[in-house]
Amino acid sequence: GLFFTNNNWIMGSIALEGMRFFAYHGVYEAERILGTEFVVDVYVQTDQTLEAGSSDDPAQALNYETIYLICKLEMSDPKQLIESVALGIMDRMKAQFDRMQALKVRIRKLNPPLGGVVSASVVEEEEEYVNACPRCGQAFINYYPGDCWERFPTIYAGTRDGLVKQYGPQCLCDRCLGFYAG
Repeated sequence: GLFFTNNNWIMGSIALEGMRFFAYHGVYEAERILGTEFVVDVYVQTDQTLEAGSSDDPAQALNYETIYLICKLEMSDPKQLIESVALGIMDRMKAQFDRMQALKVRIRKLNPPLGGVVSASVVEEEEEYVNACPRCGQAFINYYPGDCWERFPTIYAGTRDGLVKQYGPQCLCDRCLGFYAG
């Protein structure tokens, strides 16, 4: 897990486990017609647990109902692969919550049709979003590391090229990028 003591990052976690959905995901036509039961688990690491716990204010917490509704929405859109469903849940979570430090989604397809007794097939996707800025050393959250320069399109092209040469593919934090954007 992530723990940044020198940058005062404290992380807690929340989870929704055992969300059950009847859905129509699968490669085989019968799966897409008959459907099957799925179990979804979502784990989020965030600093919001400390704030929410200290204030006892639901507005400071990640909303469990929103997480459930994201999973329900993604599970209702039939896909061939549960890998696609897991990534869809992750994309929706990143669009909804801006302070996740890490996210894990596990999907179990119960009794998959494999020609024998199999209790579940499982897909698990996990991402960490905390990076250390190579310029200032501060920890920051970045869901899309490849978008570093697109987030600040006003950075002069020559400056951007110099930063890319100096820091390579590593993304800078918004504070440092804002400095160069003026």
